[in-house]
Amino acid sequence: MFQNIELHVRDQRFHTWDEFIRDAADYSIALEVLDDVPGHRGHYVNFDHHAGVIREATMSAAMQAYIAVRQGHLMERWLQKVRPVPVHVWNADQDVCLAAFVLEYHEMLERAEGKPLLRWIVQYNNKIDVCGGLYPVNLDDLVANHFTWVFEPYRQQRIHGKVQGDAALVKHTIRLVCDRLLALLNGHAGTTPISAEPEILYRSPYNFVIADEKGDPLSRLVLASAGCTNLISLICKRPSGRYTYSIIRGSPYDEDIFEIPRLIEAFQAAEDQPDAKIWGGSNLAAGSDSQLGSSLHWTQLREIADRVVGEAHRRTATPPFAFRPKAGGAPNVLLALPPGAQTRIRPHLDECGAHTFTATSCEEAQRILAAHPEIQAIFSEILLDDGCFTRLVEAGSQRGIPCIVCLEHLDAGCTDILERGAFSLLTPPFTGEKLRWVLTECTAAAAR
Repeated sequence: MFQNIELHVRDQRFHTWDEFIRDAADYSIALEVLDDVPGHRGHYVNFDHHAGVIREATMSAAMQAYIAVRQGHLMERWLQKVRPVPVHVWNADQDVCLAAFVLEYHEMLERAEGKPLLRWIVQYNNKIDVCGGLYPVNLDDLVANHFTWVFEPYRQQRIHGKVQGDAALVKHTIRLVCDRLLALLNGHAGTTPISAEPEILYRSPYNFVIADEKGDPLSRLVLASAGCTNLISLICKRPSGRYTYSIIRGSPYDEDIFEIPRLIEAFQAAEDQPDAKIWGGSNLAAGSDSQLGSSLHWTQLREIADRVVGEAHRRTATPPFAFRPKAGGAPNVLLALPPGAQTRIRPHLDECGAHTFTATSCEEAQRILAAHPEIQAIFSEILLDDGCFTRLVEAGSQRGIPCIVCLEHLDAGCTDILERGAFSLLTPPFTGEKLRWVLTECTAAAAR
């Protein structure tokens, strides 16, 4: 199956470095199977980014392996001592499969030119994995650049489940992903559409959601593309009746409101076996034990999380911007948007006390602007039925009226939109707080 590595699928994870060194042979590599800090000790390496790390400053397991092979010539050195090199794994997720490929096909990296496509997919995976899968991406790009196709074997394994003793399944999944990576590098990759439909079980007033992934690892990317930033994810219910969860914090710069260490401490205390280490992880991503699982139903997590995050919110959060119209009274806003987009934004403008004018074309919007000098802001899509948002930028610039462009997601083209005159960009989810902030910035700009 492999020539340079020999996969060993563990029934249980290594709990400490001492256990790994005691039970594994010399020149062994652990891929996300050791519940201890990553690094190397003597002739042992642990490629991991979960325990005892600052998540946003720690590379994914595959990126760690990539650097170790590319810069450190790890496999070239170790294959002179033992062949094949023992590689210990617990599952076959995307990061593990990609790391195994890097180790097995190390010659691709050790040559001076390397493999640009391999470098690309390792870097792309690194961003997604460091963020616990909750990374904002363009979902169409994931399909077009073959990422979903490459890792489809893991997705299928995840949907159908893995239980203790499934060593052959894990090895087979890693082999299938490696075969697809070879096909990608040789120009023979296919495409796999994204069909994940996670169910949002609860939306907290404290800016997190609880969602059921429905067994699909792409669910988190779907949630991220929809604007979810903090997530408690139900991965699966086990045959034993226990549950597997992940907790993802979208940003370490959110005033320490969605604090994962506090959450896992509270969840741990509520478990039926509080003395068993059920919850753990890093500052941005954590979860329940992959072997034992959690006894807590998601509704119990909801109650605990709302209490913990609510306390942090009251302790640290700054109040949202209040809208201060430049001439007193309610803000006057022109929505130059299709009816569906108007329906999504207008309730939040109503919440801000805005007086709203609506149009569905550039021509209609220009007539409204000419008839109502009191309008203070324009919200538009990039393209309307009869023209581009730049027509409204030009119409509003004569009176200093800023134009905010509404997008479904941010991408590399955003700079161009701003350079063409957009005052700001607005993406889902639309909230009253976000609209208040935008309107405040519009008023401040008009006053300058």
